[in-house]
Amino acid sequence: MKTIKYFFTIVLLLNFLACDNVDFGDLNENKNGASEPYTAGLLSNAIMAYATTTGRDGLMKPTLYVQYQAQVTYVDEMLYAETPSSWFTYYISSLQNLQAVIDFISVPENQTPATLASGSVNNQVGVATIMKAIILKRVTDTYGDVPYSEALLGAGNIAPAYDLQENIYKGLITELKTARDMLNATETGPIGDIIYYGDVNSWKKLANSVIMQMSLQLSNRYPTFGEYAATEFAAALNDPNGVISTLADEAWFKFQNAPGFRNPWNANRTPDYFMTREFSDALKGNATALNPTSNTTFDERINVFADDPSRDGVPYGKADGSGAGAASVSNTYYWNNTTPLPLMTASYVFLNRADAAEMGWTGENVTNMLTSGITMSYRTLEALTENTGSPLTLDETAYLAARLNDAANIGNAQVIAEEKWVSLFGQAFEAWAEWRRTDIPNLVPATDYFNNGQIPRRYLYPIEENTLNGSKYDEGVSRLTPAEDKGTSRVWWDN
Repeated sequence: MKTIKYFFTIVLLLNFLACDNVDFGDLNENKNGASEPYTAGLLSNAIMAYATTTGRDGLMKPTLYVQYQAQVTYVDEMLYAETPSSWFTYYISSLQNLQAVIDFISVPENQTPATLASGSVNNQVGVATIMKAIILKRVTDTYGDVPYSEALLGAGNIAPAYDLQENIYKGLITELKTARDMLNATETGPIGDIIYYGDVNSWKKLANSVIMQMSLQLSNRYPTFGEYAATEFAAALNDPNGVISTLADEAWFKFQNAPGFRNPWNANRTPDYFMTREFSDALKGNATALNPTSNTTFDERINVFADDPSRDGVPYGKADGSGAGAASVSNTYYWNNTTPLPLMTASYVFLNRADAAEMGWTGENVTNMLTSGITMSYRTLEALTENTGSPLTLDETAYLAARLNDAANIGNAQVIAEEKWVSLFGQAFEAWAEWRRTDIPNLVPATDYFNNGQIPRRYLYPIEENTLNGSKYDEGVSRLTPAEDKGTSRVWWDN
């Protein structure tokens, strides 16, 4: 009988709550929470999330695709297993926070002394926008058509459109120019900036350097002087704010041995990854069938990349992980918790300038730009080793002379692309994008492949997109070549 009474009491209470508006006061309010967003924290957290993205999808796959490293234990990624890849870290952990900075500080009512203490409106918005463009470039390069114009409109937008990659690139270049031009060195720099620490003039150079990089990535679609890509490249190169050209200009992620901001390589098992025989032979100048480059001269940069340069690397693409006693990527210089990693180097910018000059986009001297690109790669790696407390001095004299001779004999374009491959070792996503654009160096697919025997040219879309955003996902897939959600399908600029 008591049970029946309790039942009717609960029913009456539920009816009362359903029919009346009940004010529960501040029951669900977090009295200890921030009353408004802390924009400096959002900015630094977004940069940290991007810088520390790790794991197979977030860090290691591109190092396998461009054959810097070989797997010797769990070989699925090296053999091109096709599995969907999440973009959660990019959109949620980084892009959402950057958009929150932009949206909040852009509202006049929010521009209080407290929020402006984190930097002027122009400088907070400008830096957040540049960082957002850098991250979205990686997302579209990795997948193809992706959410862009409707991607960051709020929690209610659960089915954003997939923008055309062409429109994404053009939109990002426009955003970079707008952001660059709003940055003002006479105003307070953003204190959430953990790359240049509020130096907005350096961010202007970074923006121009990224525009040049993005313009070159479109060279297969816009190859000719006077077309969109060449025009944007030249405008960025000639912008009075300058481009990255010295070590002091370079953009680096400088890690700390603290939770949340450690070097992302360190989170992966070093016994699972070894330098490839292909990469080590290229650096040693060994004239073997495995060397995918034209180089025949010893390159002292191997002393930074390998823990024991005297040993050979692991032949790439073998299911049995053969050769696991070979030289691994240096624990000291890349797997250390605090080893800094580059976001944009002077070497890469000079090599891009050499690339553009070779295509006739600019009047710069190709040989001079190639010389600076190789030389600055050596200087950058020396600086990296200094930051780890085990400095090396590298001599590029003989190698540089030999490579300039190679360029004279076989053509500038091949040597420039091969030098990008070496220079971008710590930036494998960029190296993968460059290889897909040029198909240089001459990488041979894995022997024991799981797919159709081709090196992957993209990631598969996240698995939840097919179910939660099906129609937009279908549109994105339909614009791949061929129109299949596979790793071997090509994105728009990969033509």
